[in-house]
Amino acid sequence: MDGTIEQGILGNSKLLVGIGTKGHITHLFWPNLDFAEHVEASFAGIYTDKAGFGWTTDPPWNYSQTYIKDAPIIRTIMHNPDIGVDVEVTDFVHPKDDILVRHFRIINRGKDDINLKLFYYLDMKIMETLTGNAAFYDSDSDSIIQYYRECYFACGGDIKMNGYQCGAHNDGGDAFTDVYDGKLEGNPLIISHGSKGINTSQFWDLGLFSPGEEKDVTIFLGMGPDEDNAISSLLTARQNCYKGLYEDTKRYWKDWLGKGREVKNFPEVYRRSLITLKLLSSKEWGGVIAAPTTVPNYRFCWPRDGTYIITALDRAGYHEEAEKFYFWCKIAQEKRHHVHCGLKGDVLVCSTANGKAGGWKQRYFISPPMVGPSWGPQIDETGAVLSGMGYHYRITKDKNFLKENWQMIVKAAEYICYMQDDDGRDGLMCRCFGPWEEKWARHLYSNAACYSGLKAASMIAEVLGYGENEARWDNAANRIKKGIEREFWDADEGHFIKSIDPIDKTVDTSILGIVIPFSVFSAEDERVKKTVARIEEAFNYPIGGIGRYPGDVYYGGNPWVITTMWLAIYYNYLGNTAKADELTKWCIEHATDLDMLPEQVHRDTGETMSAIPLGWSHAMMVHYILELEKSR
Repeated sequence: MDGTIEQGILGNSKLLVGIGTKGHITHLFWPNLDFAEHVEASFAGIYTDKAGFGWTTDPPWNYSQTYIKDAPIIRTIMHNPDIGVDVEVTDFVHPKDDILVRHFRIINRGKDDINLKLFYYLDMKIMETLTGNAAFYDSDSDSIIQYYRECYFACGGDIKMNGYQCGAHNDGGDAFTDVYDGKLEGNPLIISHGSKGINTSQFWDLGLFSPGEEKDVTIFLGMGPDEDNAISSLLTARQNCYKGLYEDTKRYWKDWLGKGREVKNFPEVYRRSLITLKLLSSKEWGGVIAAPTTVPNYRFCWPRDGTYIITALDRAGYHEEAEKFYFWCKIAQEKRHHVHCGLKGDVLVCSTANGKAGGWKQRYFISPPMVGPSWGPQIDETGAVLSGMGYHYRITKDKNFLKENWQMIVKAAEYICYMQDDDGRDGLMCRCFGPWEEKWARHLYSNAACYSGLKAASMIAEVLGYGENEARWDNAANRIKKGIEREFWDADEGHFIKSIDPIDKTVDTSILGIVIPFSVFSAEDERVKKTVARIEEAFNYPIGGIGRYPGDVYYGGNPWVITTMWLAIYYNYLGNTAKADELTKWCIEHATDLDMLPEQVHRDTGETMSAIPLGWSHAMMVHYILELEKSR
C-alpha cells in the first residue's frame, strides 16, 4: 500500500486543486472540499514541426517547482532538452470566484526557429462517476463544456483555440490518442457509454518561435451548478485576464496573512502552513478536512484533527475560522443516542439502548456534516472539541461565543461523564478506539483528552455562572486524573503505558498528549520525563525522526511529522531548545520541494509518504513556532 501523490494545493476554501510535481492536476474537489473529486488526469502537450508530439508529463521533460511567496500560487518550470523548449506554468485559484487559472509561457531556448502547438488534455470523472458524463464544444464561448447533474465545467483559453476533440477512452475518437499527429478530429459531442469514460483535448497553434522568443496562453477552467454559470465564470475570468486575476489572488493572501500573528522563527514555513490550513477549511461550513487525498482517503473531518488544525489557526489570530469550525461541530454533534460499542469475546457489538447523545462520531463529510465511514467511537474527539473551545475563550474572552454554544458544551460534557466507568475502573473512560484508530481499549490519550475537555467545560460553566455544572465536571475531570495515575503509571516499567483493558505497555508517542495539548501533567513531571526518554529510545530509524510506536505496520512503519513535532514541542517546554530545533529542522528538511508536510517519511529513503499535505502535520508546526515566540 502506497499511493503517495506528491502535490501542492491551490484553492479558495470551496474549490481545492492539487498540482503534481510535473505540473499536472492531481485532484480537483468542488463544490465542497471533500466531495466531489472530478479529475482523473489533466496536463499539457507540445507539438513541434521537427520533433512531433509529446506530453509534458513524459520523458525527457524535467521539472522544477515553487510556490510564489506567501500565496497559494504554484509555478512549474518544465524543460525539454531534446527540442530546446521551456514551459512555465503558473497555477492558482481565484480567492472569490470558482475558477482555476493555468497560465502557460512557452519559450524557445534553442538556436533554431520552431513551429509549435500547445495541447491541453482534460480527463474528468465528474461527481466521481463515469456514468452520464457528457462533453461538447460551445462555439459561442469557444470552450469545451463537461457536465454531469449539477456540476458543469467550462474549459477554454484567453485566445481562440484552433481545434478540439470530445472523445471516449479506448475509442476511435479517444482525445488522448488523437493528438499525436498534431491535429484534432473536431468531434463536438460525446456522451459516456456505460463504464467507458470520456475525455477532451484542445489546442492552440502558436506558430513560429524564433530563438529566445516566448508566447503566452492562459487556460481557464470555470465551474458552476449549470451551463450558464460555468460559462459565465469562464467569460468573467477572460475579461479580468490573467494579470488581473493574479494580482487579485496575491493581494487577497497578503491581506489574509496580515490579519494573523507574525513570527521571527521559521517565518516562511509558518506562513506556508497557515495558508495550507486555511485551504483545508470550508468557507461555507467551517469543517476542516484532514488532507486533500483519496489514497489514503483523508478527505473527511475528524473532530480530533480538526481541533488541532483550528486551534493552530486560533493561536495565530484567525478567530473567525475557529468560530466557524465550532459552529460546524454544533451541527455535526450527535442528536440521537450515541452508538455505544463494546467487545463480547472477539466480536464488536453496538447498541443504542442505553446510549446518550452529545458526542461526535469518528469522522464526517463536511458539507453539510454527514457521518463518514466509521468503525467505532473515539471518545478523545469529544474531549478535544471541548478543550479547543475552552482555549478559544481563553484567548478571545468572548462570552457570546460561550453562550451561543452552551447547549453543545453541556451535551458533550455530559456525554463524557456518561461514558466514565463507575464499575472497576472508577473515573476512567470506557473502552473505545484510540487516536490511531487501531485498538479497542482504555487509552491513556483518550482519557487525557476527556480530562482536558471536562476541565474546559468546568471553566466555561464558571464563566457563565453555572456553579452546579462547574463542580460536577471538575469533579469528573479529577476522577480521570486520579485514574490515570493509578492505572496508567507502571512503576516497574518506569513509564506511562499506552492502554489498559487489555494492557498494552508499548511505548507510544501519543502518550505525550498528557502534556501536549491536554495538560494533565506538567512537562517537568519526573514520570513524564522518564516516559519521554523511553519514547526516544524506541525509535532508531536510518533516516531519523520519531514514529508512533515500535511495531507500527501502517505504510511499513515510519517516522511521522506529527510525532516528531510532538516531541519537539515537549523539549521546547523543557527549555531544551537545541533538541527541539533539531527535531523541527528534520521535519522541515523532509517536507516536499513546495514545503508541504506529509503524514510520514520513509524510514530508509526519506521519501515523503501517505497523505500530502496533512493538516495535522502543518498544525503541529504552527503550534511549535508559536511556542517559540512565547519562550525565546
